[in-house]
Amino acid sequence: MKIPQKHADLRRYALRQTLLRPVGFLAWLLLWIGTAISYNQNHQTYPEHRRFVGWRMALVVAIAVGSGILLFRLWRLYTDRTQRGVIISTGISRSSCEDTENGRGDYDFRLNTVLVIAREDGQKKKIRFEQKNGFYQYYHEGNRIVRFRGLTYPLCLDPAAPHGYVCSACGRWTQTYTPQCEHCNRSLIDPKELGENEPTP
Repeated sequence: MKIPQKHADLRRYALRQTLLRPVGFLAWLLLWIGTAISYNQNHQTYPEHRRFVGWRMALVVAIAVGSGILLFRLWRLYTDRTQRGVIISTGISRSSCEDTENGRGDYDFRLNTVLVIAREDGQKKKIRFEQKNGFYQYYHEGNRIVRFRGLTYPLCLDPAAPHGYVCSACGRWTQTYTPQCEHCNRSLIDPKELGENEPTP
């Protein structure tokens, strides 16, 4: 399943989101290497042990690569695929707070919505995205959803579930369909147009 052709703006947005990771990583890598080379050129009279030469330059490159992979989450280039399946559990990210002085216990930190879906190939997949108002009305266990690569928020594929509509780019939820999201002005996908609303046999 792909983003419909009529939503060219969402296709461009998804492509841009995908390309930003390697472009940002390369810029990060060049910044580190360029800084080391510039330092060497400005301190040519320094002995080698005070410049980035040999293994020291290799160490700079290794640090730049490692930190860049973590910073730009390059693994998402391989793990971020279009996901389609049935929601088997919903939840939110949690954190705890222990304050024995005031007698408070743990509390929910409502930052991310977490969906666990059963894909059509039988595997389970966890989808995590920023918590937005109205999600408790939109994502329900047993509903079929699809999350397109490059787009953050899944769409409900079940026509019999009157949950409204969600913007797949920014996550703004609305009860009535509009051609464009009122928040980010990107086109809003009506799940009915995806042609995948038939129940899975």
